[in-house]
Amino acid sequence: MKKELIQRIIIDYQNKKQQKLTERDLKIEFIPNMAIGIVGIRRGGKTFRTHQLVSKLKEKITIKNICRIQFNDHRLQNIPSKELHIIDESYYSLYPEKRDIEDVLFVFDEIHRVKGWEDYILYLLESENHKVVITGSTATLQRGEFASSLRGKFFPIELYPFSFKEFLKHYDIKKDIISSKGRSFLQNNLETYLTQGGFPGLLNIAKERHFDLLRNYWDTMLLRDIIEAHSDENINISLLRYFSDSLITRVGCPMSVNKLAKTIKAAGFNFTQDTLYRYLLYLSDAYMIHTVDIFSESERVRARNYKKVYCIDWALANAISYGAGVDKTRALENMVYIELKRRGYKVNYYKTRDDFEIDFVVTNHNKEIELIQVAYSLDDEEVRNREFRAIVKSAGFLKSNSSMVITINDDFIEVVDGVLIKIIPVWKWLLE
Repeated sequence: MKKELIQRIIIDYQNKKQQKLTERDLKIEFIPNMAIGIVGIRRGGKTFRTHQLVSKLKEKITIKNICRIQFNDHRLQNIPSKELHIIDESYYSLYPEKRDIEDVLFVFDEIHRVKGWEDYILYLLESENHKVVITGSTATLQRGEFASSLRGKFFPIELYPFSFKEFLKHYDIKKDIISSKGRSFLQNNLETYLTQGGFPGLLNIAKERHFDLLRNYWDTMLLRDIIEAHSDENINISLLRYFSDSLITRVGCPMSVNKLAKTIKAAGFNFTQDTLYRYLLYLSDAYMIHTVDIFSESERVRARNYKKVYCIDWALANAISYGAGVDKTRALENMVYIELKRRGYKVNYYKTRDDFEIDFVVTNHNKEIELIQVAYSLDDEEVRNREFRAIVKSAGFLKSNSSMVITINDDFIEVVDGVLIKIIPVWKWLLE
């Protein structure tokens, strides 16, 4: 690889006019001698988040202190890892006065395409003046594999699709929760957010294109982040698709791989149960789905109880689900789950011996427990009694002093058998 090519790529980016992008809420803070990894679902906005980071840093340092390389550039195809050192050599040949004097940010997008790239990152981190940011979506850059490859020199930050706050920010909508007009406007936009979801690519295109684009996203994720990422396994594509679609159809519902295996075998597929467990892991590692365990300190209890499954984006789940898709109550529950994960909570579900279920048992960093139910509306007395009774039955046993029911638009406080329950509209909760 020629040094002149790398220099041209570096300078071309430095001279490129930065486009105006909706600012994301995900904060990026550097840790000495560690690489930052922006990880998450494909098409979730990781690359654009690095552009925003560069724009922000330009307020403190010159653009010449930033070296960005995108490894999906066709000019960098087939670059061997042993030649990656030419990147910093090319940079410092342009700016020799900065070596060991000024902080330099290296941004590597899709570097996982280079086999053996990890050692080069470790080499860069030997200098205290180097800051490194990496992005990627494929399985080689996910969760534990990413961290272990860099021998503890990696700090992952997970980026989710747009939150409701970011959604409003994109459309320049003020968060007025006081006036009647402002509240009505937020309610209407919440309905749009619930239908459209949070993928950045859908924000400025016609509604009639959304379903097709989301299905395309899903197909690309299956192909690139699972099938190609595990090419040595010879994955059964038809089985993978049937299994993944079956999971998404069950968003917010109890799921057992054992029971699902019987249904899939009845459809004519031949496989071992271990295959489905492996596919489930791949889907989770690709950030496409999340599974939720029952709340229990016992690993044995968690293992023998069913899991609940959620999609990374409720509109994506609706687009690829069978038949009528995901109903509005389960879509709302999925939305709440993703927001809880975005806020950094540990999330479980709970079921009493009387068969009352708590949608989310939420644990914060102080080990405080909050019980959260999700219902589209509490107008139906049967629904109201079911949601309240589950909280009352669980609050004392789980030692929780905080309980709420999130709905589409109800807003009041109820005390049931001495337990205070806050009922809050989802648009207000999302803006807290």
